[in-house]
Amino acid sequence: MTVQHGNPLRQALWPFALLYGACAALRNWTFDAGLRTVHRLPVPVVSIGNLTVGGTGKTPTVAWLCQLARARGKRPGVLARGYGRAPGESLNDEGLMLQRRLPWLVQEQDPDRAAGGARLVQQGVDYVVLDDGFQHRALHRDLDVVCLDATLPFGNGSCLPSGDLREFRSGLARAGLVLLTRASSLEPGLLLARQARVRELAGRSDLPIHACEHGPSDVQLQPSGAVLPLQWLRGKPAVLLSAIARPQSFRTTVEALGVEVVREFRHRDHHRFTAAEVSAAAGAAAAASALLLVTEKDDARLGASAVERHVLRIDLQFLGDPPRPAEWLL
Repeated sequence: MTVQHGNPLRQALWPFALLYGACAALRNWTFDAGLRTVHRLPVPVVSIGNLTVGGTGKTPTVAWLCQLARARGKRPGVLARGYGRAPGESLNDEGLMLQRRLPWLVQEQDPDRAAGGARLVQQGVDYVVLDDGFQHRALHRDLDVVCLDATLPFGNGSCLPSGDLREFRSGLARAGLVLLTRASSLEPGLLLARQARVRELAGRSDLPIHACEHGPSDVQLQPSGAVLPLQWLRGKPAVLLSAIARPQSFRTTVEALGVEVVREFRHRDHHRFTAAEVSAAAGAAAAASALLLVTEKDDARLGASAVERHVLRIDLQFLGDPPRPAEWLL
């Protein structure tokens, strides 16, 4: 693990980061040694997870995989913890986004993933996608897919609280497939070096690694539901409203589409917008004769709001040939 000498706070927190990583490693060892119970479902389970906190594009990957599974004759279901879910609601913001995109999708959100998985099977699901499940070892998975941000795959190299890692990088040894997301900005030589480093840390020279990008696909006007091409955004001013892990990534994406960002309203990840917050952002957009532009995940929190906004929708796009269906156990 890397010591961050340039940041006094991170340097002070480094011993706690080492302890955090050691505790995570010990916990993983107890599962590897068979000292803890692992529940199995009678259907294939594919986990989509990561090594770091923050957004690496897991939700678009989950959506893409569920569509692939359905096209291959499966009835997929998504199993998640439901972090940030409002009291009394069955789905959090990611779940609501998936529900809008894939109305046929069966979902269960429960901190007890074994119980939630059993309910999915009872509903006829024969292929379970475990969302954000890499560190959830109590449920057996047949494939661990790890999403890494190609630009900074391990954050600053330290575990929480001085860094971004949820566990030591050696945890990659459990991965069966790696997706290097946001890879389009890397030069080919650097991308190859990233792939070599990931295989080195995983201890597997044959580890399948695929470079991809979570790129914009179109724009949806809400609440009407009309869909517009990306080119429609070029040259238009916009106010951004977001509550995601990496708001700067949202801004970078819209600016690359030719949008002029005149103002931003940023909130913490999973924040539930109040009517006053939405009104303030909409008012700022109206005052600047600009669009109110939001992410698809944020729009799920807005629900049936009558406020006019434009939703930038994101899809998983592979830079080369996509993984074969067999790599996903299909």
